[in-house]
Amino acid sequence: MADESTVDEKAQLKAELAEPAVDDDPKFNGNVENAKFLTNGGDVKVEVETSSSGGASFTGLGKEELLQYANDPFWKKVRVILFILFWVGWIAMLAAAIVIIVLAPRCPHRPDLKWYDKQASYQVYPKSFKDTNKPGKAEPGEGVGDLQGIISELEDGHFQDLGVETLYINSFYKSGGVDNGMDVVDYKDVEPSLGTLAHIRKLRKETKDKMRLVVDFIPNHTSRNHTWFVSSQNKQDPYTDYYVWKPCTKGGAMPNNWLSVYGGSAWEYDDLRGECYLHTFLKEQPDLDLMNEDVRKEMKDVLSFWLKEGIDGFHVRNAEYLVENMTLGNEIASGSGSVMTYESLIHDHTTHQPESFELLQEWRAVLDTAANKPGREKALIVTVDTDMNTTMKYYETNGKSGATYVRMSPITNYNTNGLATHLKDRIQEVAVDDVHRKIWMLDNENLDRIASLIGDEYMKALLAVQILLPGVSSSYYGDEIAMKNGVPATPSKDPVSKLPNQKNRDAFRTPMQWSSEQPNAGFTDPSFMPWIPLGTNYKTNNVQHAKAYHSKHSIMNTFKQLVLLASNESIQFGKTVVSVLKDNNDILWMTRKAEGFSGYLVIINLGDSPFASNFKEAKISNTLMHVFHSDGDLIEGDMDLSKRAVSIAPKHVHVYKFD
Repeated sequence: MADESTVDEKAQLKAELAEPAVDDDPKFNGNVENAKFLTNGGDVKVEVETSSSGGASFTGLGKEELLQYANDPFWKKVRVILFILFWVGWIAMLAAAIVIIVLAPRCPHRPDLKWYDKQASYQVYPKSFKDTNKPGKAEPGEGVGDLQGIISELEDGHFQDLGVETLYINSFYKSGGVDNGMDVVDYKDVEPSLGTLAHIRKLRKETKDKMRLVVDFIPNHTSRNHTWFVSSQNKQDPYTDYYVWKPCTKGGAMPNNWLSVYGGSAWEYDDLRGECYLHTFLKEQPDLDLMNEDVRKEMKDVLSFWLKEGIDGFHVRNAEYLVENMTLGNEIASGSGSVMTYESLIHDHTTHQPESFELLQEWRAVLDTAANKPGREKALIVTVDTDMNTTMKYYETNGKSGATYVRMSPITNYNTNGLATHLKDRIQEVAVDDVHRKIWMLDNENLDRIASLIGDEYMKALLAVQILLPGVSSSYYGDEIAMKNGVPATPSKDPVSKLPNQKNRDAFRTPMQWSSEQPNAGFTDPSFMPWIPLGTNYKTNNVQHAKAYHSKHSIMNTFKQLVLLASNESIQFGKTVVSVLKDNNDILWMTRKAEGFSGYLVIINLGDSPFASNFKEAKISNTLMHVFHSDGDLIEGDMDLSKRAVSIAPKHVHVYKFD
């Protein structure tokens, strides 16, 4: 029975599906293709597709209808007009764009300055900066500044407060203890009294993204206690020829008449080897033979070691003495200086040799290889004191780059009579070179402090010259407070002072004067004796005093303002014009102007009387803005020099901005 019932149901379903009633349903529009039959197991469903409008779909114009419009005169005109309007509009927009490009003000040119082209640097003599040793710890170097002292001032913000962004640290290498770090016994280790390699790494970590680190590189000589020299004395390869040795006899004639920088013969007989070795400086500092390929590789390896430690630049010490003319010819008399003094000879065989320039190029290549990304550029710096033609060779010879920068002083005559004229002549000689930029220094660890040479009343004027010249400045620690020469230690810590006719450099290296209230000026613990006596004026001249309230016009605040001013484009890369006033040769003036940027007029009165002038000879706009005054308040608003003159007091510095 079940089978019969199923057959009847199927027959009935077929009959219903066969009925034409579906044609009357508007969903089908007479098209049964709109219906789909879906089965699901034993069930059957019908799905009907309809258009979204429920009516007939639009099929567009036919071909014949389109051709009618295409040939219609009215629509032909419309198309031509639209075509013409399109091209007229396009050409008009193109013309407008060209006019805007031609007539709109162009962005002023900015040269591609690297970090070393922009940043003021600060030179630290580690032994004299700050000692962090504590009583009872039995640490080496009590009363001697150390690397942790530099780190502590980084953390306290002294360098950031000054605005300097490059830190130049004098030799911290493990040394023979004779010449305060300049007699190296290990180029890859730190003198224990100053710290450890871990301190250098911490210093690098503390300065990362804040400051650049430049260190001394001392390739000319080593300590006599260096393992290389000991092996060379014994003729142990490969060190046999690491140094400059020449045959001679004890007590007999030297290989030639060459002299040490400190006077006396540059040759010293060695009993162990039975020959003479060359020493440009102290006899405890034998000269390396930098023409020996193995020695050159050693020096490149030293550079690579410190580059991996994150060092940003190297000051090549004694660059002019690196290589000698090995024909060993005698040098001729200069006609000045007493017998056996360095000044008594013309040093054409022992200074500024072509091979020295080639060495700098090799070392520059090592640094350039490490500068593998923008912002990681490395600097190779030298200090030389010679004529400008020779100085240029340190930058480049035969199309190859050597030193990145040469350090020099903007002042060589410290007589205050005619000082403005001297500075003008010196700047015109060495400073107005847009290609070969300089690092300007006023003093260093081997020179008298500038405040002692010329008087601290001139300090602000000389800081303005140093910091606002084209190039960058390098300030010796203590210059920001005009520290003066001190009293040498007894006995002296400077081995050079024990030689005839030599200054005692202890006086230039006295401890930093931090405070008037703390014993030992805040340099070292009160229970320690500073390695060199403190300056006698530390009670009245110190960092604490310079930063105190009511010290707005201190030398330190002047320093800070000038460094900030030097960050402006015209000071960084503008053209320089310098002169003295025709009506008063004690007034030095200088303009710095980069195209497209505001310029600056710097006025310095180096005389003893006030003076007023409209400064027409500077040939700048009459409308100025007062932006710096070394010893007074600024004038607000614009100043019109066509109506009123500028008065400047003795030893004062003014800077004005102009367009």
